[in-house]
Amino acid sequence: MSEKAKVEIMDDGPLIVSGLKSLEDGEGRELAIKKKIALCRCGASGNKPFCDGSHRGAGFKSSLSPGESSVPVKEGDMVIRSLKNGPYEVCGDIELCVEDDSELSGDDPYYLCRCGASENKPFCDGSHKRIGFTDK
Repeated sequence: MSEKAKVEIMDDGPLIVSGLKSLEDGEGRELAIKKKIALCRCGASGNKPFCDGSHRGAGFKSSLSPGESSVPVKEGDMVIRSLKNGPYEVCGDIELCVEDDSELSGDDPYYLCRCGASENKPFCDGSHKRIGFTDK
């Protein structure tokens, strides 16, 4: 039985992803991944979609911390796509761990902010368009 993929939200920091089968960049190219990776969600990394620690200097703040609850999602391929100049699209059987899941829908796919400007962190609210976020 394969390991279930999981996304952990680090307070004021990156998304920690483990057990992921596939990660695609904004051009649809598959990126090399390890068993555990850190994905940028502040928008300031010089190595997008990966975290390079820039959130510390950028003053990135988020209101969620890691926890034990999860969003149930449908069975299927486990892939995270960095949508071009937009959010992460999370597809398949990937558990989202947050402290309080009372407002999480469990939709498949779901979209996580990677520009740092969403007012609905960790989820995308379209702020990337307003601030002109780019993959570069």
